[in-house]
Amino acid sequence: MLILCLALCLCSCTYLKYASVQAEYARIQNAEPGQVNAKHMIDRESYFVHGRSIDTKRSYAGIPKAIAAFSSKYKTNERVDTMSFEVSGSHFGLNLPEGRYDLLIFADIDGDGAFEESEVVGKQSIELNIAVVPDKVLGQVDVQLAEPITIDWNVSIDVPDTRGRSESLFFPSGTIRTLDDPIFDSGFSTLGMYDPASFLEQAPTMFYALEEDLGYKIPAVFVHGIGGSAREFATFVGKLDRSRYKPWFYHYPSGGDLDQMAELFYEIFLSGKVYQSGGMPMIVIAHSMGGLVVREAINKYEGKFRENQVHLFVTMASPFGGHSAAAAGEKHGLIVLPSWRDLNPENPFIGNLYRKPLPGFVHHELIYAYQNPGTIKIGENSDGVVALTSQLHPQAQRQASGQFGFDNTHTDILDSEEVAAHIRNRMETVKNAFPPAQLELLRQGGYEVSLGDEYSALAQYSIHTYGRYLMALTNGTLTPFHPEEERFIAVIKGAETPRDDAEKGWLRFLSEHPEFKDD
Repeated sequence: MLILCLALCLCSCTYLKYASVQAEYARIQNAEPGQVNAKHMIDRESYFVHGRSIDTKRSYAGIPKAIAAFSSKYKTNERVDTMSFEVSGSHFGLNLPEGRYDLLIFADIDGDGAFEESEVVGKQSIELNIAVVPDKVLGQVDVQLAEPITIDWNVSIDVPDTRGRSESLFFPSGTIRTLDDPIFDSGFSTLGMYDPASFLEQAPTMFYALEEDLGYKIPAVFVHGIGGSAREFATFVGKLDRSRYKPWFYHYPSGGDLDQMAELFYEIFLSGKVYQSGGMPMIVIAHSMGGLVVREAINKYEGKFRENQVHLFVTMASPFGGHSAAAAGEKHGLIVLPSWRDLNPENPFIGNLYRKPLPGFVHHELIYAYQNPGTIKIGENSDGVVALTSQLHPQAQRQASGQFGFDNTHTDILDSEEVAAHIRNRMETVKNAFPPAQLELLRQGGYEVSLGDEYSALAQYSIHTYGRYLMALTNGTLTPFHPEEERFIAVIKGAETPRDDAEKGWLRFLSEHPEFKDD
């Protein structure tokens, strides 16, 4: 009982701390209103904007860049949010309150370590309100880069120090992390509950990976619950066959609006607008409230050809019927988190969650936990956090393809080897899109040969990662199974023009390294 009381005291102290922080945001907004302050107020609507920078002429390749959103709603040219990046074409994300914005892309052209008013290389204006953006997610905001212009107000934004951080050729800046990265600390997860805007300032895209993208691996996306983080899946990921699967993580602010978080999950992982699977099936493994986020994201499938298909959807201890404590929190709380409202069984989110059946290609494995560690058990049977009646909500059961219960608590289910073995067994049913012969060659990797600066980063990556596979296609020892492979062979034979740096680099490699042609 002493441990229980201490735990409740700590939770109360954290809650009271953030209630005080929200009260201060409200005081500041009344005294000196601003958009930066407004986006931190959890009782205000906020919007998520994502898109890409388009550098058709590669004028700014290798130059640090940043996108910033400016508003004059309260203060003239107030900078409301900023995201730095380097690779053009990768996605950016911005978190903004209601209003009109000028999105400006800066490039550190003079290399002085600061983005300044004379270094604006892209510009676009957007309007954010419920009438224009009803789901509070504005996607496909692509900004074309052009000749630098100078704006008529002073700007100085520090270029972040990215030394020691792995940067991706395909993912947004800062995506590749390790699970011991501070961004996955429990304190940061708590911040995501009570101050989603502060969380998003440091984790703007919410998508993380452990390695550079390898197209022949099946993506396994892990989604945490309220107050959780990607690190909670460390035990499971540590035993994952990394030659077959690539772990990805949806690391989102869990105090936020669940419908908005679901829309973002759909846009990033399922829509085919951000990540394109090329026919590779996906696996999603979600814990607790994360299962609701993904289930709602699946509702957003439009039946379009470009969409990525989730073939296995695993949920663990998810409150499919909501949580009664959320209703009490909404009624009596000093501050009310948007996710609490959505978890309230009486509110529309839970009621609408099963409005559509799961698509035929989705296999939902519903895993529930039933070990309540409490010495004195009061109320319904549960896993110590979520009632069994909620985990086994009738509509969720009817739509699930399989269900299995484990004698675990709500949290230790994440570290259970028995549960992990069950999930790995289900993962075996998801078949790779590549034929076995292709997979065998792809797993052999590429050529560890030094390549000069005349090879782009993409060309070097392709040769070092897929070289043996590309050589087999070049030599005709491997039969193409995809139209893109047939086109690649046409490029080798001179019947097609090289389309990107990877193809140009491969042609150069063949001429400069004939010793590998018989490999």
